[in-house]
Formats: sequence, C-alpha cells, structure tokens
Amino acid sequence: MDRYQKFIEEKAKKKRELMGTMFFPRTPVLLLDLCDGSKTSYDDLLKGLEAIHLTTLVIAPAEAKARAKGKFVKFLAPEKEADAYRAADFAVVMDGDISKVIKNGCVPISKLDGEKTADYNPLREKGNGFYFKNPTKWEMFAAIVRALETYQFPYDWENLIRIILK
Repeated sequence: MDRYQKFIEEKAKKKRELMGTMFFPRTPVLLLDLCDGSKTSYDDLLKGLEAIHLTTLVIAPAEAKARAKGKFVKFLAPEKEADAYRAADFAVVMDGDISKVIKNGCVPISKLDGEKTADYNPLREKGNGFYFKNPTKWEMFAAIVRALETYQFPYDWENLIRIILK
C-alpha cells in the first residue's frame, strides 16, 4: 500500500470518529477555523456552505456557536482542532499560513501570497491549493466551490493530494 492509500484510509477513519460511523468517507469535509480573533461575521458564508450541502467543521469560540446552525455545519471546540485537520479534506486559512494545513494533508484555501501558494490548475496538474486575492466571504466561497468541484474528479484530487504530501 502506497503513502497515498494509507493517507486516504487514515482520513476516512478520522472522518468517522468526528462525524459518526455512518458517515460516508468519500463525502468532502471543509474545515473553517474562526478562532483567529477576527470580528468578521461569517454567517453568510456558513449559510452558503449549508445551501450547497457541504459538510463543514467549524472551530469557533463558544459565542459563535449559538449564531449559525445547520444540518451540514458542525461546530467543534478549539481543543478538537488537531482531529478536525486530520478529518478535513480542505481547510480555509484566514492568516495565510498554509504550513499547518499541508502538514495535516488538507488542501489549503487561503489568500494568495505568491511565495508558498500556487493556485491548482488541473490542466497542468500544478499548484498546491485554491486561493483568493481578497479575504472577502464571496472570494472565499468561490475558492471553496473550485475546491469542491476538483474533489468531484478523483484523478485530479489524487494529483493535488500527492503534490501536498511531497
């Protein structure tokens, strides 16, 4: 079994631990960490993710948990962050530091910095994530949708994961 297959099995195991044993492991999972101290409201973004039925793990302080609820949005305490990263397929990074995301085998969705980031291009099979220029909820949403579309194509997704795991 190669490294990629072992990685996929571990990710499926973590998904089932966090989401329940009946959770289908090929279901995409997004991680959104709202513990960055930002006062920005992401309620509209969460509603949009709920509308497209994207399973989303949200790491948030207690006061944020009461605001937005949904069938596809699951709030986690900050101490569950490590488990959430191991279960998620892709993660939104607010501060632009994608090293923690990549270390945990998640595909980063972050602000484009031009140094460590290269937007994934499935035609060229190059890039290491999905990036936006301005950290608005709409640009984030567009990058999330691009990641979700790529996830639907196993060959492209495997290429992206193999790039990240190098």
